[in-house]
Amino acid sequence: MPEFRILSIFNRYLQYGGEETMAAKIAETLSQKALVREYNYSTQEWLDAGKFTAPFRGLENRHVIRQLRLLQREYKFDFWLIHNVFPAMSPAVYREARRLNVPVIHMLHNYRFGCLNGLLFREGRECRECLKGSFLPGVKNRCWQGKLIPSLYSACFQTAARKSGILHNAARFIALSGRHAELLKTTGIPEEKTSILPLFVETYLLPYVPAPEGGDILFVGRLTPEKGLMPVLQAWERLDTERRLVIAGDGPQRQELENWVKEHNARNILFKGFVPLEEQEQLWNTASASIAPSAWQEAGATTILESLGRGRPVIAFAKGAACDHLANPLHGWLMNPDDPGSLAHTLQTVLDTPAARINVMGEQCRAFIREYRSPESWLGAFMEIAEQAAGPGSLPEKHAQES
Repeated sequence: MPEFRILSIFNRYLQYGGEETMAAKIAETLSQKALVREYNYSTQEWLDAGKFTAPFRGLENRHVIRQLRLLQREYKFDFWLIHNVFPAMSPAVYREARRLNVPVIHMLHNYRFGCLNGLLFREGRECRECLKGSFLPGVKNRCWQGKLIPSLYSACFQTAARKSGILHNAARFIALSGRHAELLKTTGIPEEKTSILPLFVETYLLPYVPAPEGGDILFVGRLTPEKGLMPVLQAWERLDTERRLVIAGDGPQRQELENWVKEHNARNILFKGFVPLEEQEQLWNTASASIAPSAWQEAGATTILESLGRGRPVIAFAKGAACDHLANPLHGWLMNPDDPGSLAHTLQTVLDTPAARINVMGEQCRAFIREYRSPESWLGAFMEIAEQAAGPGSLPEKHAQES
């Protein structure tokens, strides 16, 4: 059977993160049923070519457009799978897809079409000011990189992206959860063109180690305000327990968090720093559950999925993708984000739950990931979206005729 031909497009950020990891895994998974090529452009390369001219090239990156034209001419892709073109590839990518008559499937990992930092979050709280139709509040509040000029650039970029027609010309948009789809609608993404396709993980393939009695509560992730760790520390301090809260990760908020723990003499909170994936096994084996207390409406929440795949139920606020992943009470504990007291109460509930019960939940978590969040289930759902996006005039059968 002829294959789809797919070009995966991703603008790398200055710091490697989960979005880039996921884009690479998606390309690898798609290669099982399609001919896939990746075009990744580096933000660092964009800056190295001249910081003073970068803003102009970022709004019309001719080098990127030339490369995309050459790739399209050589491979005749059925569609482009765009993950991210910000900040360096430029909105011209959208216009070029339209000029070449190539359908676009845009997988959205955040809320950047309606928010300069992509999170709908600033200064420790959710923010929807720019959804009113102007990015000026984001510029005023220095929402990108905490600086005025970068925020102004981001506003120009997003305005140009919207004017490119992508909101109406894309064949399909992919949201990573139901809540993500709801919020994307408020940023201007057409509901009728949006498909919900949660991300996938492979941790369910690892050998299952039952949770121990009296195990740790584990956090794995980047230490930033939107990850919501400060309220966890404050709640943990109020608990009377000898159990441990283990924090594996690094980031700009680490010093603030560690200082708070010292100032309040909070007990049994361990900061492990960044722990490479291949060295995390022991942390998970000694944990009873994990905690993912995101303060923003996280789009995909792969950290939750990874924990479920390992057989560890998750504590999370009822926000973003957590609402989808933890809809079954056997997958974990959803807390009311509007009730600060619910965090300490939920933590105590988890600590009081016997290991036997935790392990019953853990088996259900792994079964859920195996059936609904595996690469195989994801691939089948994506190919259905691809068939819708490609349209009858661009189906893979044409490649058989060409050859």
